[in-house]
Amino acid sequence: MIQKDQFVDFIYIGAPRAGSTWLAAALSEHPQIWIPHNKEIHFFNKRSLYSSCYTYPRGISFYREYFKGAPPDTLLGDISPLYYFDPDTAPRIAAAFPHVKILAILRNPVNVVFSEYLKRKTLELREPTFEQEIKKNPHILDLGYYFRLLKPYFENFPGDNICIKVYESFFENQEKSIQSIYGFLGVDDNFMPAIVGKRINAAKNPGPPVKTALNGLALSLLNTPALFPIKHILHKLKINRINYSAYDNQQKPVLEKLSCETRKNLMEKYEPEISQLENFLNVDLKIWREKQ
Repeated sequence: MIQKDQFVDFIYIGAPRAGSTWLAAALSEHPQIWIPHNKEIHFFNKRSLYSSCYTYPRGISFYREYFKGAPPDTLLGDISPLYYFDPDTAPRIAAAFPHVKILAILRNPVNVVFSEYLKRKTLELREPTFEQEIKKNPHILDLGYYFRLLKPYFENFPGDNICIKVYESFFENQEKSIQSIYGFLGVDDNFMPAIVGKRINAAKNPGPPVKTALNGLALSLLNTPALFPIKHILHKLKINRINYSAYDNQQKPVLEKLSCETRKNLMEKYEPEISQLENFLNVDLKIWREKQ
């Protein structure tokens, strides 16, 4: 409820390219849940993968504006997949909402990094190959260091308030998985959203270079402090619901594939983190090692 000080009930922190758009649609469909139309607010994180306007210094009153229009007596949520990427985000959230519930879906880290690269290529000009991209922008690899990135959340929130799912198993049984999320949030877990069985926001081929270059320029400009008021107005003019039907479930196939050598090298890089995460969460992540 927007009137109360602790008005946000749950926050999705990451990872990106791990089903957050599907999750947002499934949560938005539930009559007891409301999330802002644009899904990704990124209020609490300063560190990002791309040009973004850091709005945390504007205060919680600014953040509250995103939730205006929410029906009374509904749970309010924020789905911002890069929150976990900034280690300072967890204490910022805890300071404002100490009792909030934290959600995360983790996908094979190599697949997350590669899929994020493909996604960025559709939005702006990036390096022509994945190998060139990680050489020029190695910080993108930080997306896969889950253990170190999640630790601040367990240090700032009680374990019962944190729900972490594994992407590869989560989407094998969408009905059971989303019902477990509803149960964690404390809403009716018998509700079944229409999004079940649908695939949205899949990776696709980039458009013409000129188009992606212009799109990237527009994104950069909208995230400059001078033009942020315009961006905020554009958000407020949109409808306050995720419209999953607007997504193309028959995406064009992505022609670019990740080479076996690059995958092997990156998996070796991430293996210590995966092992630490297994021990910390008491989960078996062999699916990341076996299912590519």
